[in-house]
Amino acid sequence: MAELVLSTVDQGVLMLTFNRPDTLNAWTDAMGRRYFDLLAEAEKDPGVRAVVVTGAGKGFCSGADFKTLDALRSGTYDERPDPRPATFPTTIGKPVIAAVNGACAGLGMVHALVCDLVMTAEEAKWTTAFARRGLIAEYGLSWVLPRLVGQQRAMDLLLSGRVFTG
Repeated sequence: MAELVLSTVDQGVLMLTFNRPDTLNAWTDAMGRRYFDLLAEAEKDPGVRAVVVTGAGKGFCSGADFKTLDALRSGTYDERPDPRPATFPTTIGKPVIAAVNGACAGLGMVHALVCDLVMTAEEAKWTTAFARRGLIAEYGLSWVLPRLVGQQRAMDLLLSGRVFTG
């Protein structure tokens, strides 16, 4: 099985790459656990001065994996979610930088926006997506988005679920 989050260090910069390119790096609990574990290790490692997070292939993170959502909906989901919140990267005492290279939707958008700095490719496609799925803006997005873009823009994005580029 391929590593869910790739990890390399170069000159004090830890590069974390979500590695499910066949699903545009759709989020699973296992991927989240690995990502958060690597962030926790970076926090303790004096050789790491900053962390850059990106996605393999054409996406940063396309949101929650549909297989997980279907299992939750049908009551067959049997994994234990990681107890650390989606905002866990905000607890790391080193800069965490999102390098959004492509699709960034729903939960993926949450994980980008809780980073200390967000760099995005001009062609990257962003969306909150929750409204189009009949879901509420989860994982802190309804709290963090208005603080970043203002109340009116946040409401537009959260209620419309429209796609916009970097």
